[in-house]
Amino acid sequence: MDKTEKLGQSTIQHGPESNRIYLMHLWPTDFPGIIDKIDTLAKSNGYTKLFVKVPSKYGAAFRMAGYETEALVPGFFNGAEDALFMVKYRDAERKTPNREEMEVFQNLLLSDANSEIPELDSTHILRLLTPEDTPEMVKVFSEVFESYPFPIFDTEFLKKEMSEETRYFGVFQDGKLVGISSAECNDSLKNAEMTDFAVLPSQRGKKIAIHLLRTMEMHLKDNGFKSFYTIARLKSPSMNKTFLNNGYRYTGTLVNNTHIAGQIESMNVWYKQG
Repeated sequence: MDKTEKLGQSTIQHGPESNRIYLMHLWPTDFPGIIDKIDTLAKSNGYTKLFVKVPSKYGAAFRMAGYETEALVPGFFNGAEDALFMVKYRDAERKTPNREEMEVFQNLLLSDANSEIPELDSTHILRLLTPEDTPEMVKVFSEVFESYPFPIFDTEFLKKEMSEETRYFGVFQDGKLVGISSAECNDSLKNAEMTDFAVLPSQRGKKIAIHLLRTMEMHLKDNGFKSFYTIARLKSPSMNKTFLNNGYRYTGTLVNNTHIAGQIESMNVWYKQG
């Protein structure tokens, strides 16, 4: 499992699974020195990708250091400033996405959006999850994902996330948890990442993911959130279609970026203004 830790006052995730450094949160006083620190850490560990999520006002310095923008989220910072997803590769092969996956995704982008969905039937209940639900959550996550970039198979991690700023939602059928999603919220910046979608194979085709997504959006809009985004697996057309159908806009692909479901995969960034 890759580890999350502080570099100065900034937060990074790094390790051999995703074989990268991810600057998750840049603390202003760490700039610009953190650029060299990240580079040094990548070289010492042999990481082949450096990935940063930074306010657009810092983009020029990262660009001069060899980074390029793979995606962005408009209005990420309290609706007033964009977030840039910038990358630098130390292996030329890693920067090339899977051609077949990209062709399938291109066709999806050209398809018509369909916002109409059937209602959940009476056997399904959708609600906010609580710490008491975490054992069942682990069972669902374990059935859906072979691996994941964060320790979602650990009940203590899930409880910690709930105690901070992450809201988990679940769909139950006849009392059994069959689908999960989460909104990783930044209450001060009023943005949220819509993530951790996991639906049991037996429940697929029932549009559970889009019901979860719309419920999360309504919950967050009622609490003043201004920007929603997601990082969706390129090789999951159904998940990308869910966001397309719900009015999200595609802004770029993070190539060979994240270790998930047993391998490093490319991820698509989508956003929607609240």
